[in-house]
Amino acid sequence: MGGSDNYFRVTISLKKEPNTGPVYCKMEKTNKYRQQKTVKLFCDAMYRFDVSFKPPQQLELFSIDGELIEVTEQFRDGTACAYSAYYSTNNANPSPRGQRIELPMTIRVFGSEDLKSSLQIKYYRSDDHKHCEYGSKLHCIELDCSSLDGNLATVDKETYKKIGVDP
Repeated sequence: MGGSDNYFRVTISLKKEPNTGPVYCKMEKTNKYRQQKTVKLFCDAMYRFDVSFKPPQQLELFSIDGELIEVTEQFRDGTACAYSAYYSTNNANPSPRGQRIELPMTIRVFGSEDLKSSLQIKYYRSDDHKHCEYGSKLHCIELDCSSLDGNLATVDKETYKKIGVDP
C-alpha cells in the first residue's frame, strides 16, 4: 500500500448447495433490528460463499461466526480475483419468531488488518420452504472498502443486490 489509501470492493454471493440454489433476503419493516436487511438460511444446509475482490487482493483469512473457513482461489487476472468457501449450518437452531442473529465475518487481505462485517440472518427449519424462500433472491452483497497504510480495513458502503431488481 506504500503510504496511500487502498480502495477495493469485496463482493460476497451466497448459494445453497447442492445445485447452487438461491438465497433469499428481506427488508425489515421496523427499526427494531440492528440491520435493515435479513438474509434467510436453512438449518442443516451447506452454503457456498463466493468472495471476489476488485482490484485483486490476496485473501489470507476468511472466518464466519468465528470459524476459520477454508478458501479456494477460483479466478485471478489483472482486474479481479475470486475465492470460494463452504459454510455448514448443521449445528444451527431455528431462530425464534421475531429474533435475528448476527453472523460475523472476518476477511483478512495481505497488507491489511482484518475487515469485519456481519450478516443479519434468520435460521429456518430445513423443511420450512414457505418462509425461508419468501422475499427477494439475493444476488450479492457489495462492500466498498478502504485501508490506509495497512491499518484496519473499513467498510465504507454496503449494497445488497437482488436478482431481477435494478439498483
